Amino acid sequence: MQLTAPDLATAEHLAQLVGRQVTTWLFTQLVAQWGAQVGYLGAHLPCPCGRKARFVGYRERWVHSRAGEGRVRRAYYHCAACQTGQFPWDQAQGLTERVWTPEVKALVSECCAQLSYREAATFLGRHCHLPLAASSLEAVVVEVGARLRAEEEAQITAVCAEARPISPLDPAEPLPDTIQERLYVSLDAAKAHTGGEWHDVKVGVLYTGKPRPTPSTPASPETRPAVPLDGVEASRYLAVQEPAERFGQRLYTRAVASGCDRAREVVVLGDGAAWIWGLAQAHFGGCTEILDYYHACEHVWALSRSLYGVENRAGQRWAQRHCSTLKTQGPQPLLRALRRRRTRTPAAALALQQALGYFTGHRRRMNYPAYQQRGLMIGSGPVEAACKVVVGQRLKQAGMRWSVAGADAMLAVRTTVLNRQYARLARNARPASPHLLC
Repeated sequence: MQLTAPDLATAEHLAQLVGRQVTTWLFTQLVAQWGAQVGYLGAHLPCPCGRKARFVGYRERWVHSRAGEGRVRRAYYHCAACQTGQFPWDQAQGLTERVWTPEVKALVSECCAQLSYREAATFLGRHCHLPLAASSLEAVVVEVGARLRAEEEAQITAVCAEARPISPLDPAEPLPDTIQERLYVSLDAAKAHTGGEWHDVKVGVLYTGKPRPTPSTPASPETRPAVPLDGVEASRYLAVQEPAERFGQRLYTRAVASGCDRAREVVVLGDGAAWIWGLAQAHFGGCTEILDYYHACEHVWALSRSLYGVENRAGQRWAQRHCSTLKTQGPQPLLRALRRRRTRTPAAALALQQALGYFTGHRRRMNYPAYQQRGLMIGSGPVEAACKVVVGQRLKQAGMRWSVAGADAMLAVRTTVLNRQYARLARNARPASPHLLC
């Protein structure tokens, strides 16, 4: 039989159609060659309760894969002591009560990490020929996300509670075997609507600092740094809604996996939130702490509005001058100006007192001239971008409301995809089970 096509679009469509039909036929034939019955491992099997499960017979099920669907009769065992049953063949294949294979679940999770459930259902149906409802996609993500979190919890326990050597979660992301110059740890929080209310989602991003190339057009001597400033390389994300103490352990575990013990310098960047600097001191003792320069400038501008009024030109000049000196001379000129400042109203006096406390408390984190002379970043832009990329773009689309478990599962899946841990995602698309043969 000779196939012909009048144009390129028709040729492409026919090739894809024939390819799908061949793939489905081949999958059906491969499933059929197992015979009518699979999974028999003897008259009895050990049961998790400690007793023995007895072979009862064969039960039928459907299996849906990317290549098609097949029907299998597999052995069923039942324990009279605990009244539970098990299908050894299902466990060996990584199947649950759902008909979809682990490969389909990994594809669904990766797709849903990027698109809303409704968009993902449309995309998978049109382009992958997987007719799944949005609710089914959500159930898959919750299942896979829960396993990802359990894997992370086991790693946190190994590092923080048992002091065991860390093992990488993804083979494509081995532990660094060379000494890094700098590892940056940047923290922030984003809002998400979970459990019927708005809550903080703590976000962290870890990245290697690599000096940027020297620009072809040299800057003026006044603005040119002594050494090239660091750029962002190899970002790794984490995001979860949990107390600060637990998040600190999670962040530290991730930092160990990123080679913080091999870095010549660890730099913690964040805004003025007390929990950030508490975690820095608890888990990264001796690190370089830097208050985000732009966050400090926001406080300068807020104070200028309290002292001078909104859109007052004198106040704007005052803020611009002190933001500039803060960057070029550090916090001391600003602190001297605040201590000498006199106010006219109780509201302005309170704002001045609060600003003085803020800048005094963070003064050792605002030595911006020295940081820039060493090539250090002074802005927390990477973690602010992470809040938008990890949380905002997926959890805060129009009308989205999440259960606590659903949001956490999505954050686990999305950060895994953004970190390009595809082997880890595929591994957790199948439940852990003992090694059983078909």
